[in-house]
Amino acid sequence: MNPVEHYRALVEEQVRGRRCILAMGVVAGMTHQVEMLRALGAGPFLLLGETIGAGALPDPAVAEWHVVSEPGQSIMDSMRKYVIGLRNLSPEVAAAVEAFDPDHKALLLPGFVVDIDAVAGRQNRFGRRPSWIAYEDKVQVEGFWDRQGVPRAPSQVVPAAAEALSAAAAALDAGQGTVWAGDAREGFNGGAEYVRWVQTKAHAEAAIAFYEAHCDQVRVVPFLDGIPCSIHGIVFDDTVITFRPCEMVVLRRPGQARFLYAGAASYWDPPAADREAMRALARKTGAGLRAEVGFRGPFTIDGIMTKDGFRPTEINARLGAALAMLTKSLPDLPLELLSLFIKAGLPLDYRPELLERLLLEAADSHRAGGAWSLDPAPRSENFDVQLAWRDGAFVEAAEGEPADGKLMVGPSFKGTFVRFWAEPARTPVGPSIGPRAIAAFAYADRHFGTAYGKLEAAPDLRRG
Repeated sequence: MNPVEHYRALVEEQVRGRRCILAMGVVAGMTHQVEMLRALGAGPFLLLGETIGAGALPDPAVAEWHVVSEPGQSIMDSMRKYVIGLRNLSPEVAAAVEAFDPDHKALLLPGFVVDIDAVAGRQNRFGRRPSWIAYEDKVQVEGFWDRQGVPRAPSQVVPAAAEALSAAAAALDAGQGTVWAGDAREGFNGGAEYVRWVQTKAHAEAAIAFYEAHCDQVRVVPFLDGIPCSIHGIVFDDTVITFRPCEMVVLRRPGQARFLYAGAASYWDPPAADREAMRALARKTGAGLRAEVGFRGPFTIDGIMTKDGFRPTEINARLGAALAMLTKSLPDLPLELLSLFIKAGLPLDYRPELLERLLLEAADSHRAGGAWSLDPAPRSENFDVQLAWRDGAFVEAAEGEPADGKLMVGPSFKGTFVRFWAEPARTPVGPSIGPRAIAAFAYADRHFGTAYGKLEAAPDLRRG
């Protein structure tokens, strides 16, 4: 049995013949999971969605779906409203759940933000413990790094108040400003929504107003120049496996304090010594999480590859977005489902070293990713454009011309969703994807009326 078939068999043992309720976010985003589960003998399916989303929807012959929440003002706000919606299903949706699962025997499969105890009276066996989630708080993680003896940037955690923030910034500014990150008072935050690069008095004033409204504490660090990147690992009972670094596509807006978080890609390669140092840090981190709070399952470390090496900035005690970039060549591997079982402590034949080797070989030999983001421009139709790379910019590929990437533009809860996929066979391995991501957003500005404007990519200070 090949490795993928081994892991499919593990999941099949748990799902075959089971009705499944999926609470994994956007309905269109659950299509792949429905197809995977159906192939493993599960079904039928009830989907409780955040929104419908863009892309192919599940086969209505085997899946019904209901949207349980209203769109938020941002991705984080939408996620939080989604969890609230799952806690408080409308009478119509609650009735649909009861009709689908009258004997309460359906398997509830949650997304990574769904850490509530139950949905419609069905136990959530796969939620994270509160002690695990606490590590995602940007103002708490520094203590963990210090307990583990991990080198990190100097920092101060201060009250979300003007005097304290201004003093911390003045003390820590090394010449390029400081980066402020808010706490998790309103729930976990990501996508750089609670992060500000403060370089001017105006930046500071706007940031102070934001944090005073949304946070109790703020972490302040010097600006770290270099490639934003992450490393993923999975914690088992007696070992920790780690994978390869991935680039986080975090673009800069000249003159602005907000970064544009735009996804992840695996084309960038750090020097070999840095790669192994990041993997060693991930092993140490996973073991530390297990020792401190009994953690199990996937996690990520985010940080910056600075001129002095990798400096961690945060832990995500869950699957990270970049892990999907590592498994693009393994579409039949049920990694997200497998991760739920590991997290729940199910005693299965996981063969960690086999899984590590499988993912490392796949990720190194098949690169993937690009960039994605939202824009407030209103949109009602979907567009797909094949792109050709010419003289440092993207143009529409001529008929019959090999494409260097694909741009997908469509409606979203906020206006427009833009996704750029780089063509693996025609995208250089080694350099940052940042310049091509910027070129894709510039194409969207020119042809679809988005307003990303001038963007800058982070420099690779270790490779030159």
